[in-house]
Amino acid sequence: MKLKKFIAPTTREALQKLRSELGDDAIILSTKQTAAGTEVLAASSEEIDSVTSPSQAATGKLQDAPPSWRKEDRAAFQKPSAPALAQAPVNRVAEARRDAVAAQLEAQRAMTQYGDQSEPFAPVRLPSAAPERVNPVQEEMLNSVGQHRARAASETMMAEQAEVLAEIKQMRQLLKDQMNMLQWRDSLEKNPQRAELWNHLTQSGFSPLFARTVVDKLPDGYSDTQVHDWVSTVLMRNLPVTPASNDIVEQGGLYALVGPTGVGKTTTTAKLAARCVVKYGADSLGLITTDSYRVGAQDQLRIYGKILGVQVYTAQTNEDLQQLRNSMQRKRLILIDTVGMGQRDRRVGEQSQMLIDSHAKRVILLNATSQPETLDDVVRHYKNRGLDGAILTKLDEAIKLGGVLDVVMRHKLNLHYIATGQRVPEDLFAADPKVLVHRALKVKPTQAFQASDEEMKWKMTQV
Repeated sequence: MKLKKFIAPTTREALQKLRSELGDDAIILSTKQTAAGTEVLAASSEEIDSVTSPSQAATGKLQDAPPSWRKEDRAAFQKPSAPALAQAPVNRVAEARRDAVAAQLEAQRAMTQYGDQSEPFAPVRLPSAAPERVNPVQEEMLNSVGQHRARAASETMMAEQAEVLAEIKQMRQLLKDQMNMLQWRDSLEKNPQRAELWNHLTQSGFSPLFARTVVDKLPDGYSDTQVHDWVSTVLMRNLPVTPASNDIVEQGGLYALVGPTGVGKTTTTAKLAARCVVKYGADSLGLITTDSYRVGAQDQLRIYGKILGVQVYTAQTNEDLQQLRNSMQRKRLILIDTVGMGQRDRRVGEQSQMLIDSHAKRVILLNATSQPETLDDVVRHYKNRGLDGAILTKLDEAIKLGGVLDVVMRHKLNLHYIATGQRVPEDLFAADPKVLVHRALKVKPTQAFQASDEEMKWKMTQV
C-alpha cells in the first residue's frame, strides 16, 4: 500500500491537494503541524480495499460491506461461492497478507514519526469541501488569549524600558557626583583656605552640606581674618531673628509653646508670663495648660501663676480651648503650655489641629544639646501645619551651637528668644545673631572628638 504526504500552509489547502489527487474517498491516516505548515498522511480508497479484501477472502469469514465504501461498491458487493474460494490461488493470499503486514508496519512507522499528533490507523471519511465553521465560544477564547498575551508582552516591554531608564539615570547621577567630587578636590587644592573653613564649620557642629555650600562661595585671596569676618557675616545674614521690639510680649496675641518632652516648655512659659506681668500687669495675661499627662505638670504652672497673680486654666478638648479663648479676648497675651510629645507620636497631629482651630500661633522649643539629626526630625514633624518661630533652650548646657543654628537656617525659623538656665525670669534673652554666631564659631573640640588632617582630607573628598 502506498501512502502519500501533502504539505500546505493551512489544513484547508492540504485537504484540497489531497482531494484533487486522491479523490473525495481518500483515507486520512494522520495529521501533523510542522514548520512548513500542515502535513497530512493519506491513502486512496483503492489501496485500502486491496489490503482488506483479500484478507476477508482468505479467512473465509464474510461480512457486510463496510460503511466507508461508496454506494456502488456496496451494491456490487456479493458473497463469493465456495468453489470460487477453492479456486483462489495460494500466491494471491500470500501476497495479500504481505501487503497487509507492510501497510501495518508503515502506519506504525508514520505514527512513531509524527508522535502524539498522529492518529491511529483507521479509515476516516474525507471532510466535505464546505467551509469550516468556527465555534463562537472558541473564537472568543482565542481572541481573549491573544489579547492577554499581547498585553503581557506590552507590560514586559514597558517594565524593561523602565529598568533601562532607571539605570541610565543612576549612571548619570554617578557621573555627576564624580564630576562634582573632582571639581571639589580641585577647588580645595587651589585654595587651601576652603579646606580649613570647611573643617572649622563641621567641627563647630554645622552639617557637611551646609559647610560645603558656604565654602563654595568663599572669595579667593582673603586672609584668615577676612575669611573669619566673611563667614560670620554670611551666617548672621542667613540667621532669621525676630527684633526685640516685635517679640512675643510686645506683639501680644495667642501663643502655644510646642515641642518634645523635656525641652523646657513650662519654664519658658513662666518666663514669658513674668515678663508680661512686669511690663503690662497681671490683668493683661492669660495662662492655659493642656498638659494633663505628666504628674504635677499643672501644679508647676499654677505655682508660677500664683506668684504672678494670674489664674491658670486647663483645656483638655478643643471645645474647652475655644471657650477659654473667647473668655480671654481682652487679654493682651495668652500663653498655652502644651503637653510634650515625641515628634513621631500620632497625637502631634491632633494637638496641632486643635491649636490651629483655636487660631493659636505655634512656637517650637529646640533643645540646643540635642543632635542636629534629631532636631531636624523634630522640626519636620511639627512643621507640617506651619510654625511661627522658635525658641532655643538649654544653651548653657550645649557645647556646640552649629547644629541647632543649621536647623534654624535650613527651615527658616524666626528666633524669638534663647534660654540659658532655669531662673525665672532672668535666664531668657532676645535672640542676637551676632552673639549666637560668635559662640558657634569659637568652639574648640577636644582632642578625642577631633579628626586628624588625613582623616579630614578623606572626609572632605566624600562630601
